[in-house]
This record gives sequence, C-alpha cells and structure tokens, in this order.
Amino acid sequence: MNASEFKKLVAKYFSPKIRELGWKGSGFHFRKSPENHIGSLFGIQGSRYGGSVCCETAIHFDFMPDLAGLNFEKSTYASSLIRKRLSPTGDGDYHWSFNNKLEKNIESIESIWNAFEKYGVKFYNDFSNFPHPFDKIKPNDLRNSDNYKILGKYFVGNHIELANLLKEVNLIIGNKAIAKEFSEIGIEGVNELAKRLLVGRKTKSYRETEWFIENQIKKLTFE
Repeated sequence: MNASEFKKLVAKYFSPKIRELGWKGSGFHFRKSPENHIGSLFGIQGSRYGGSVCCETAIHFDFMPDLAGLNFEKSTYASSLIRKRLSPTGDGDYHWSFNNKLEKNIESIESIWNAFEKYGVKFYNDFSNFPHPFDKIKPNDLRNSDNYKILGKYFVGNHIELANLLKEVNLIIGNKAIAKEFSEIGIEGVNELAKRLLVGRKTKSYRETEWFIENQIKKLTFE
C-alpha cells in the first residue's frame, strides 16, 4: 500500500461521508465554504518517509489571503495560520500507518473518520461564532507570551501573522484603536526579525529577505 492507493480508498470510504456534511473536495484536500467569515479546511498528508498519513484540521478567512497569499478557494491546511493535527485521542502528532491487508487500511480510514467526527468537528465549532474568540484576544496577550494559544489550546507559532489577523478582525468589528495596537505589535516583530535576517553582504538572498520584510510591514500598516 502506498499513498496513491490509500487515496483511492479515501475516495471510496471517506469522501462520501464528509460530502454529506457539506464539504467539497477530493483526494487528500477538502474544504467547507465560509460561514460568517470563516471557512473550514481538512487535509490528509502522506509522510515524507512513506508508509503512513497524518491529518490536519484548519480554518481560514474570507477577508484576507492565507500565508501563501491565496484566497480561501485555493487555500489548503498547509498555508493556514490556525491548524491542528488530528489524532484518535484528540492530541498528539499521530500517523495512520499503511498495511498490506486491505481491511486494515479500511479500518484506518474509519479511524480517521471517527477522529474527524469526534475531535475535528469540535475544532471547527470552536471558531463557528466569529468574531469569537478573536475579539477576546488583547494586545497584551501577545506582548506577554511567546507561546500564545487561542482558547488556551490552539498554538499559533507565527505571532507576526497572528497580529496581522487580529488587526484585520478588529478592523472588521470596528475596533480601530485595538487594530492599531496589533499593527504596531506585528511591525515590532518584523523589525526584530529583520535584525536577525538582514545580516551580511547584499546577496540575492539578502535582497529577497529585504523584499519580504518590506512587504510584511506594508501588510501590517494601515491608516
């Protein structure tokens, strides 16, 4: 069994079930259209070493591009800021291993579906009442934490992008002063990043990094 063969089993035993819940997609990528600004993404990813797959739940927004600059209709979990690995217990970095026996692989897909129903749906439901929980996050929450977790459980490693998201959310709900604070936090983070990255002579890599920094600041800035 390899990833391509496993994908065929996903098409037969997983895809029809998720489509019944209003999802679209095929293969290893599925999406559910945004409701109240937030769309849902689900993906199955083959291990780089072969022999297994992991699964990711993620959300994205209809008012801004994802980390790759894509809109929701082209986005996947891989370029989503807010995502969580799926597992049969709800926590941990879990991989479903391939097996030489067909019935064992079907059991793995059933296990993925059960985990999706039990823990994946809960993940999406935690973000179903926009602007909650983002309107509860304060500027000092980011300033005082290098390990911020939304709702105390969803870790977001990129605080610059999180600050940008919170800036956009607060602009949408009319909190311009708070949006400005998140903008400033994000720009401070970019400037700190620049001090670490823009070191050495001006090679092509240096210029690309300089362009990246400039665009990050432009993205975070608003009048």
